[in-house]
Amino acid sequence: MKFWFGLGQVLAVASLVVLATGCDPASGGSVSHEDDPDFVRGKGRLARKDLAAAILSFEQAIANNSANAAAHFELALIFYSPSSGEKTDYVAACYHFNRHLALQPDSKHADNITGFVKVCKKEIAKDIATPSEINAIHSLRTQLAKANAENSSLKGQVEMMRGRLNQVGSESPNVAMVKPEPPLPGTPLQVPGVGSRPPTAGTPTRPSYPSATPSGNSGRTHKLRQGESLYAVARRYGIPFAQLKAANPRLMRNSRDLKPGVTVYIPTKRN
Repeated sequence: MKFWFGLGQVLAVASLVVLATGCDPASGGSVSHEDDPDFVRGKGRLARKDLAAAILSFEQAIANNSANAAAHFELALIFYSPSSGEKTDYVAACYHFNRHLALQPDSKHADNITGFVKVCKKEIAKDIATPSEINAIHSLRTQLAKANAENSSLKGQVEMMRGRLNQVGSESPNVAMVKPEPPLPGTPLQVPGVGSRPPTAGTPTRPSYPSATPSGNSGRTHKLRQGESLYAVARRYGIPFAQLKAANPRLMRNSRDLKPGVTVYIPTKRN
């Protein structure tokens, strides 16, 4: 008799342990999250469109059991729905949708929640950046992609040119550098381009005078002295002044050349 009484006590204790384990809110076992009193209260308030009270009830249900995926889903819908007015909060909606999927990956709402999360992210981006800023970001991304493509193309062209230069350098014979011979003494230095350049338009050109002795001269010359004139030179050599002028046309055209040290051609005296 005592044996059966003791066995009955053991079975009763074991039953209580099993029931306690099954009713543990954190275990998510046989007891449904929708049976939570705060969750049921939140559904009733939501039916009466008392959104503020419903939010408090669902948040209390999550406080009772943080694994209550159903409460997370209900809160996500409230914060996501545009009809919620001032209660619309895309950040909170995104959080509760993701928590619902994390706690219940096989949720029957999984496909819809994926679309809802995308919409939430777009709306959050709108709050962060203005439309002009978003357009600027897209434009910068397009320009960056184009610059990267052009950079890759330029790199390819550079590598191709390097290959060609290396090939040409390996095939071309070594050309001996010929050192130019120095000019002979007395040879005037020839500078390329000097003397062959045409006069610039609008620049006055001075007439060129013959450097040789004019025709009819005897080859005699005279250096003008300080204060000496052509008249004095003509009297000194006993030749007419007109004949001296004809032999020195340059001096007659430009009287400024009549200065000490200037060469005067002395013509042969005509009979």
